[in-house]
Amino acid sequence: MADEKEKLFQKLAKRVRVPRRLIPKKFLVKMELLLVKAYITFSATEWIGIFIAFGIPVFIIVSILVNILVGLGAFVMIMVIMYAYPVMQANKRMAQVEDFLPDALHHMSVSIKTGLVLDAVIQEISDSDYGALSDEFSKIVLEMRRGRPLKEALLAFSKRTGSKQIERAIRLLVEGIEVGGPISDVLEEVAEDIRAVRVIQRERRSLTMQQISFVAIASLMAGPFVMGVAASLPTIMKAAVGNSAQAAQYPLKQLAEIVQALSFYVVAQAVAAALMIGVVMYGDMRKGLKFAPPMALIAYLIFYVIKTFMPGMLGTF
Repeated sequence: MADEKEKLFQKLAKRVRVPRRLIPKKFLVKMELLLVKAYITFSATEWIGIFIAFGIPVFIIVSILVNILVGLGAFVMIMVIMYAYPVMQANKRMAQVEDFLPDALHHMSVSIKTGLVLDAVIQEISDSDYGALSDEFSKIVLEMRRGRPLKEALLAFSKRTGSKQIERAIRLLVEGIEVGGPISDVLEEVAEDIRAVRVIQRERRSLTMQQISFVAIASLMAGPFVMGVAASLPTIMKAAVGNSAQAAQYPLKQLAEIVQALSFYVVAQAVAAALMIGVVMYGDMRKGLKFAPPMALIAYLIFYVIKTFMPGMLGTF
């Protein structure tokens, strides 16, 4: 049943795929690589086509129900999710590989000391329970069986993960192979080095929690609340003046346009805060992309609730 659904989804994806000539070549190549890292089986043209096919109806519906600016914002959010989801999945797999790598390298070191050759040790890791790392080592084994040299297969693995730690570890391993030194000692030293880096990263996250909390509260609570109060002012003013002669003196139409701008500001502030959290926590802005969609949604919901209910709350007094 699951296979049938997957085949049906693959057929639909082929129907909505975007022609390659309509997509910038650099972005297409980047998207293809990102989908490979995320273990997503769709091609870049199919993946982009799925989200465009979903985004256009959402844009039309939201534009009719609300207005065209909010519809455009919904479409842009869908396009952000199109890019952010593979990034999140790729980062998740990369984190799994980094978590298992020190233990796997120690395993390899012990196995080599017992007399196994490196090729056999790599096969042993691919058959072990090291999660995403075992999957990557299975790819290395497959490439070696197809005739690719071990060094090239290892370097391709390090580039495929996109992790600086893994690239450094594999580079040291390849240098050890080329020099002909004791591989088991090299593997043990690399494993200890990765463990030390992981400890430093955990300490960094714990030390920066106060700054992260401040950024999150400002972008998810304080900012949307203040902007929501400001956005409710035109409704309060309109209710106050009613149809009196003073109504023409108030620029209510211009204020309504400002309210639309405030909604985009709230979303943009939340996305910027998510990227900042990525820099503070991981030292990489791209890792903050996984926080952007939920933070943008929460910020907009708070803004919308305050904007909608604030006039009624004031009317009770």
